[in-house]
Amino acid sequence: MPNKELTLKDTMILYDRDMGISIYPNIRSYDNLTDDAEWLLERTPQKTRGFIIRPVTKNTKEGIWIGEYNHNSNQINRQDLLLTEEAAKLGKTITDHSHRRTTERKLMKQIEINQLKKGLESRIIEHFKYYTCPTERFYQTCTHIKKVYTELTRKHGKRNRIPYTLVAQEIAKTKPCQDVIVCPLMTPNLFERALNLDKALKSRKLGRIRLITSDIIEIT
Repeated sequence: MPNKELTLKDTMILYDRDMGISIYPNIRSYDNLTDDAEWLLERTPQKTRGFIIRPVTKNTKEGIWIGEYNHNSNQINRQDLLLTEEAAKLGKTITDHSHRRTTERKLMKQIEINQLKKGLESRIIEHFKYYTCPTERFYQTCTHIKKVYTELTRKHGKRNRIPYTLVAQEIAKTKPCQDVIVCPLMTPNLFERALNLDKALKSRKLGRIRLITSDIIEIT
């Protein structure tokens, strides 16, 4: 997308269906959005499907460019240029982070995919889904974990031993996230659901789903 009116910022953020979010500051530039993005894709291993975001300025308007790629391709096949107020805010946060004027925590909060879907009108972002829930998100910020644990302890108490199928049934009531194809809580294997819940609870130090026998667990 060569355009003399465009100024390209030096940070790109890659969203991959399998690999999650990767931030690339101080990117090498050919002053061409697609050439720069494809240069990055050529040097990014294990990519599957996703998109790249890059802050830009057009004349005096701030915004972001979005380029989509598919299935191990190094080519951008669809693009959006957003110069809305929300796009300008996102572009500023990305640029501020690259110049150490804002924290990584603030940046990660704003570039989380659900936040992008709320604030940006882009069909590329709207249609994007992770294949599996990103590890950090599942173990640290997934809101379903605490809800399921709270409901289990309310119904069955702590230190009581129950069939693991009851845990799986409670998990099954969870509404799946719209941006993930495979949720660790929704695996077909009911026992694996309970194990994945236990891992997430343990990582947050909320409690445990302890295996007692092959079909009995204890909630702690």
